[in-house]
Amino acid sequence: MDSPAPAPLPASRPLFLLSLAGLVLLAAGYAWLLQRHTSPYAGGADSSGYLNSAALLRDGLFATPARTLPDHTATAFGHKALMPLGFVMQPGTDRLVPSYPLGLPLHLAAFSVLGGLDRAVIPLNLCSALAAAVLLYLLARRLELSRLSALAGVAVLLLCPLFLFSALQPMSDLLALAWALAALYAALRAREKSGWAGLCGLAVAMAVLIRPTNLLLALPVILALGTRWRCYLWAGLGGLPGALLLALYNREIYGAPFATGYGQVWAVFSPDYALPNLLHFARWIPLLLTPLVVAGLVTPFTPTAHRRDFLVLATWAVLLIGFYAFYYHSGETWWYLRFILPAFPVLILATLLGGHALTATLRRRHLLWIILFAACLGWETVLLRRLGVLEMKSGETTYPDAAAWARQHLPGNAAIFCMQVSGALFYYTDFLIIRWDLAETGPLFPALREQHRPVYALLYGYEEADARRRLGGNWTRLAEVGQATAWKIDLVPATP
Repeated sequence: MDSPAPAPLPASRPLFLLSLAGLVLLAAGYAWLLQRHTSPYAGGADSSGYLNSAALLRDGLFATPARTLPDHTATAFGHKALMPLGFVMQPGTDRLVPSYPLGLPLHLAAFSVLGGLDRAVIPLNLCSALAAAVLLYLLARRLELSRLSALAGVAVLLLCPLFLFSALQPMSDLLALAWALAALYAALRAREKSGWAGLCGLAVAMAVLIRPTNLLLALPVILALGTRWRCYLWAGLGGLPGALLLALYNREIYGAPFATGYGQVWAVFSPDYALPNLLHFARWIPLLLTPLVVAGLVTPFTPTAHRRDFLVLATWAVLLIGFYAFYYHSGETWWYLRFILPAFPVLILATLLGGHALTATLRRRHLLWIILFAACLGWETVLLRRLGVLEMKSGETTYPDAAAWARQHLPGNAAIFCMQVSGALFYYTDFLIIRWDLAETGPLFPALREQHRPVYALLYGYEEADARRRLGGNWTRLAEVGQATAWKIDLVPATP
């Protein structure tokens, strides 16, 4: 007797499988994009600072001795003379401690088990980007946007030049965005089941470890949790390990639980910066998220704006953008909008909601949305090229290449004056590194001559004039390595 024929698949099942296959292919394509264009190098202050910190954590250390001249302290030639970018001197010691927060280095150290720190950046950034994409999709569905609208929002985020700028190097912005979204999503789910509040607390703690200003998440989380005391208990339990770790780490390396490596950071916050920075944001947000983002201005006047879920998300975006409006550096260039990057998913959601409200009565609005979505992707693709985001890796190779050149061509006892490449040289080499911009040359030059140290400089072009003026002596050009130039310096003895 023949077996009964299998029941036919529901009509939606083949479509689901096809959609799933398409998403897997797109994820693979995004992984290829990051693999090809990511700069995993220890470069300037941020990237070298995070990787140097991760290297310490991988070795079970929080601090490292400064590289000093024998018989001299680390501060003999100026408090910061031997301090590479990304480090600060630990008060009262000859040790260097990271100036950047603990969160990203922790993640990098964890991902280094895949093959070392040099191979940790790409998989970490890929996981962060995909996590952000999934969380944005889930939040869009909670706001009752269609699957296609949610996927369109995800695509706009993934191709946003600022998002890719952060995804293509060792920077904290992308990771901060992913953990902030995780905290917000878990907070919204906590009203359904209090266990989600524990995940919310964990996510908030991780977000603060990555960037201390993510403590601003507390207000939208409180708005989401409401008066449910069990949720606060779970959130506290989830966040307690991270809070303790942060306090113990800060006390160990900076001397106090609430201290940071940023120094007097409030000196660069002022009401005077608010208007110029907000104008800067108003100019660049429509460029980075396409001009359609202005549709989000309609959303506060729609019924969705009164739902708790949207109010929680909007509170986060307003707080973050408002806070960094007072920050000096926010308005310096387009990529300094990275400080408000964690608010971009909310702006995308507002755009989708506002766009749907504006087109609700139009016939063939689905066709209109397809056209607009294609235009958005085209806009972002063109902007990526104009801003040179995908060419960043080629410029960043200067740092490892300059370090490799120094290892191959300079004697092991060389003293290297530098600034821009100082963090990279500390990461890739064992040379004595001296900050030309911070050293007190009066006592330094005699000490170098007394110990017969050959003296060199590795400088970016914009440093050369000031460095030569400050250091003096006879300079011989040795090589050009990418954007940096290597020099041999013959120090001129002081006249009697």
